[in-house]
Amino acid sequence: MAQTALEKIVNRHAVDLRAGKTVHAGDYVTIRPRHLMTHDNTGAVIGKYIAIAGESWKIHDPRQPVFAMDHDIQNTSPENLAKYSKIEAFARRQGVDFYPPGRGIAHQVMIEEGYVMPGSMCVGSDSHSNIYGAIAACGTPVVRTDAAAIWATGQTWWQIPPQVRVVLEGRLPEGATGKDVIITLCGYFNNDEVLNCCVEFTGDGVAQLSIEDRMTIANMTTEWGALAGHFPFDETLRDWLLGRADLFAERDPSNGGHVPYIRNDIEHLWGHRDRISADPDARYIKTLTLDLSTVSPRVAGPNSVKVMRPVAEMQTEKIRIDKAYLMSCVNGRLSDFEAAARVFTADDGSTRRVAEGVEFYIAAASSVVQKQAEEAGIWNRLKEAGAIELPPGCGACIGLGAGTLEAGEVGISATNRNFQGRMGSRDAECYLASPAVVAESAIRGFIASPTLLSGEVRGTVEV
Repeated sequence: MAQTALEKIVNRHAVDLRAGKTVHAGDYVTIRPRHLMTHDNTGAVIGKYIAIAGESWKIHDPRQPVFAMDHDIQNTSPENLAKYSKIEAFARRQGVDFYPPGRGIAHQVMIEEGYVMPGSMCVGSDSHSNIYGAIAACGTPVVRTDAAAIWATGQTWWQIPPQVRVVLEGRLPEGATGKDVIITLCGYFNNDEVLNCCVEFTGDGVAQLSIEDRMTIANMTTEWGALAGHFPFDETLRDWLLGRADLFAERDPSNGGHVPYIRNDIEHLWGHRDRISADPDARYIKTLTLDLSTVSPRVAGPNSVKVMRPVAEMQTEKIRIDKAYLMSCVNGRLSDFEAAARVFTADDGSTRRVAEGVEFYIAAASSVVQKQAEEAGIWNRLKEAGAIELPPGCGACIGLGAGTLEAGEVGISATNRNFQGRMGSRDAECYLASPAVVAESAIRGFIASPTLLSGEVRGTVEV
């Protein structure tokens, strides 16, 4: 029976299937994921793990878990520092890869360090684990108890969700981005069309999306209601992965630790990509179609991703802002800071300034990204413009650390979630937008875009 890409990936990670058995939506399966990510909640998982396995039990496969501290890294209280030390000591005893506070957001580290590969199933005790689908993997969240079970046994159970195909047609107009695509999907198809489903992106529009755009879209399929968001293994991804493999090859192997993929791994997967690609006659419960040429810079909110409006329309209203944010696992990568730096660069080459009364916060998704931005001169340009630098981590995106929204304030953010109270006070308002729109808004002091496009979105639903 024909399978979707995600069904094929799950099949590869299913345990104790009879020979020739294929799995499909609705099936209950025992899975052995390639990797399991935990972050600051590792401490809570340790407690559950000990309750399940006992004090002396060794993690089943120390190469499977990855610990990356990212949520509350600005908190230097003795209690929080002790928690991080406890997690690191546990990782050392168990032989698990550990990334300390300041290295970066866990999802970025997972992709940046080569843990995620096409056809792999990578889970995380975080809702935005969907992001791994940008690398043609199956990324999905698990709860802490399941994470502890995976530590103890290497496996857990999963019911394969219904499958939805999302066809992206055409090309994005200049000035529209991957963030605008996912804001449009969340706001246009806002009647739970993909709730608790796995989404597979296809169509001729996929090829012109960069990998970082795909990461943004896959990441926010969580806000759309999906349990996974998958992009195909195409030439764009193959070339990106080969570039990453070349970077990994330059590392000194004597340093030990995680061994990422090499070029031969990627070429082998490419040669057998049919094994992790959807069959032409795969079954989906519905097909959604979006014409990318009708996507324009859009804003979600306030306080909901189901409400979206074109920035061209909102700009005339001059909705004031108090704070602007360029950070997070959805838009904290180099291309995002490049987009913001272009906005902050005037036609004569001078640096535009953050508006008086506005606080503009920037934090890279990882220390690697920040170093790249510094070497390119982008980081300093943004700081010279008045941006306030925060360390690589989640921070204000989850209402922790400096710069959170206070009662009565309005914020515009390149993050992924804006429900009431997410980024601070429940009496604040938060809008979501692309890095370019956030930058232009920070400069003008109200919601604005450097590119004014408008028009009706064209999309369809076929059940």
